[in-house]
Parts: sequence; C-alpha cells; structure tokens
Amino acid sequence: MNRSLTRRARAAVAAAVAAGLLAVAASLPSAGDGVAAPPRTAALDVAYAPGDDNRDGRVDEDESGWDCRSMGNGLCGADVPPECRDAGEALELCATVASRPAYGWANPDGSRADNPDGRAMVRDLEERPGTPEFAAALRALDAEWRAHR
Repeated sequence: MNRSLTRRARAAVAAAVAAGLLAVAASLPSAGDGVAAPPRTAALDVAYAPGDDNRDGRVDEDESGWDCRSMGNGLCGADVPPECRDAGEALELCATVASRPAYGWANPDGSRADNPDGRAMVRDLEERPGTPEFAAALRALDAEWRAHR
C-alpha cells in the first residue's frame, strides 16, 4: 500500500511539472514565420486622461482636453480684455476689475463720486502691466469697488 501512494505522488509531481513546462512553452514567442514576437512584460498599463496629449499625467493648457471655462483661471483667450494682455500673474484680477460696470457713491457731505467702467479704469492706470505696481493698483481698484458697491 505504501508503494502505491508513492507511485501516485510521483505521478502527481510529474503531471504538475509537465503542466508547468507546457505553460512556460506556451508563453515563449513562436518562430512560425521567422519573426520573433516581442517579449512579454509585466508592466502595468497606465490610463491617461482623455486630452492628455503628451501623456504626462495631467491635462495642460493648449492640450486637446483643456477646457478654459472650467480649468485654470477660467479665462479663455477671447475673454481677456486687451488692457490685461500683459498682466502676468495679475491676469485674473485684471480681468475681474476690467469686467465691472461703472459705479458711484454719495460721500458723507452729499457730493457724488463716479467711476467709469472697469476697462476704462485699467486703461487709465499709469502703471505698466506685468509689474508689481500694476498688481498693487489693481488691488486698490478692487478694494475701492468692494467698499462702494
């Protein structure tokens, strides 16, 4: 009885080895047409966002998946007023100030103060766009509008 168990165990091991060899042989490239198949790798397939044209893992401005209305600062090329074209890092604030309507307020002594629309106010600034002084002037215009609206 002991000998039959040993024979069965040997047969089971031999069958497992044969199955393993068949699996390895099946994974090797075939030489059927003389062209070797590319080696199989265990690399993971990386999924990229639709519109990530350069496949760097994010959709950047000017890639096909970029939506200027919902991504970045929300400003599209045609939405940027000409007065703000060279505003640099102050672009968003410049576009905000430039988009405001004319406004005014009554002073405590009864006199009236009126300001033109935002585009005229940005256009009339003496500071050059793209400079720290331009950004400071925009912040001042923004603060004045918030205080008197």
